[in-house]
Amino acid sequence: MLSRRFIRVKVFKVLFSSVHSQNFDQAVAEKELLTSLEKTRQLYFLLLSLPVALAHYAQDRIDIGLQKYQPTEEEMHPNPRFVNNKIIAALEQDKDLLRAREHGLNWTAQRAYVKKLYDQLKEEPYFVEYMSAPQESDFDADLKLMQQFFCNQPDEDPDLYNLLEDQSLYWADDIAYVCNVILAQLAGMKAGMSFPAHPSLFNNQEDKDFATGLLAHSLIHYNEYAAFIEKFAQNWDLERIAGTDSILIVLGVSEAVAFPQIPVKVTLNEMVEISKYYSTENSKMFVNGILDKVIKHLAQEGVVAKRGRGLVEKQKK
Repeated sequence: MLSRRFIRVKVFKVLFSSVHSQNFDQAVAEKELLTSLEKTRQLYFLLLSLPVALAHYAQDRIDIGLQKYQPTEEEMHPNPRFVNNKIIAALEQDKDLLRAREHGLNWTAQRAYVKKLYDQLKEEPYFVEYMSAPQESDFDADLKLMQQFFCNQPDEDPDLYNLLEDQSLYWADDIAYVCNVILAQLAGMKAGMSFPAHPSLFNNQEDKDFATGLLAHSLIHYNEYAAFIEKFAQNWDLERIAGTDSILIVLGVSEAVAFPQIPVKVTLNEMVEISKYYSTENSKMFVNGILDKVIKHLAQEGVVAKRGRGLVEKQKK
């Protein structure tokens, strides 16, 4: 479920918190990291249950309309296409998702938000097209609706960000990533089949070891690696260097040293990409430049030693 880039971002955030609190306790930091990663999986289940909550609300509105003494024509002949959506039905029957809802990952206490979202959804062109299609809804149309929903709604909804931020400090920044995970799951659905097996938190043990190992190495060697920044930043105003840049450089050096199987170019690119989202406009140049110099220096010292075919760059004579 978790990509290496996403893991790097989570490690970066925990390292940032450790540095600013001056608490370099590895056990505390690792617990925080694993908690934040597990919260991402919880958000996955919570967002997957959102269409189910919307369908339940829509069914309630249909039932209320049918029970009226003088229902309108629309209330007398409601359109059940959305509440009968085959993908939502698969989600509602999914045992893991049901268990998650029973453990509090549901929208029961957020009925006002569900109502507001459903009212917004009814105005979306793709939803209007789906509901007004002349032919009977089939699996492909139902699947397309869910794909459009997760492409367009959660990550674009400021109300959802505020709501999730109130529930958990870990969730708001993860919405877009989790939606992409859900979209990958939806892409694997076939007619007549249940919802695909939910992905594990880590793709394999190697990814978990990467997460905990990168954090531990960064904490242990933080001051040592941070000292290289001043040494190699001769043409930069150190007082104007963003604190996030220093942490990303230490993180990049730690990855280069502790994980010899990862190419240096990958490490450089990943730290630069993270800097684009979490630091200043000029950070990508600074992070790339200083990190490159530090890694080359440590390679000459034998501290960075890449192993494996294609990982060792030839030194210029």
